[in-house]
Amino acid sequence: MNYKAWIAKSAKQPMVLESVDLGPLGAEDVEVAVEHCGVCHSDLSVFNNEWGISQYPAILGHEVVGRVTTMGPNTKGPRVGQRVGVGWYSSSCMHCHQCMSGSHHLCPQVQATIVGHRGGFATHIRSHWAWVIQLPEKLNFAELGRSCAGASHHRLRTTGHVCQADRPGRHHRHRRAWAHGREIRRRVRL
Repeated sequence: MNYKAWIAKSAKQPMVLESVDLGPLGAEDVEVAVEHCGVCHSDLSVFNNEWGISQYPAILGHEVVGRVTTMGPNTKGPRVGQRVGVGWYSSSCMHCHQCMSGSHHLCPQVQATIVGHRGGFATHIRSHWAWVIQLPEKLNFAELGRSCAGASHHRLRTTGHVCQADRPGRHHRHRRAWAHGREIRRRVRL
């Protein structure tokens, strides 16, 4: 099925809106219809190839909130219609020591959502079910703010404030807060 996405064809060039074919859905993958996607400085770094790891064409966006539309047959956890988030990583091997011990982010095969994978500046995104964060319905995600701890520097520079969850090293606490429906919008002064 064809979807729409904003595609960066090369570094520092304007993105273009095009149709993309996501290909067949993996057995453990979840497809999400994107409702909101934040812009993080990491997206800009990949867009500009500041880190030297960008792969073009690129679909950026790793602060995704949306609803599950389709699931592979071996998917666990989320259900069709549920509101979920997809962050910096979208998959890992799921069988190495790091994955089996709950440290998926340390997996040697961890897949960044916006490098070598299609991100959330699109109508739909796909992710392994274990990397899809189930989100509570009651939160207003358009007003919630960024979901990536890497955004703290940009937010601090532009507003002088950061969300408690966006302080360096708090990314996993932030994910857990979303998953448990706690209010994380509280702002603090550094």
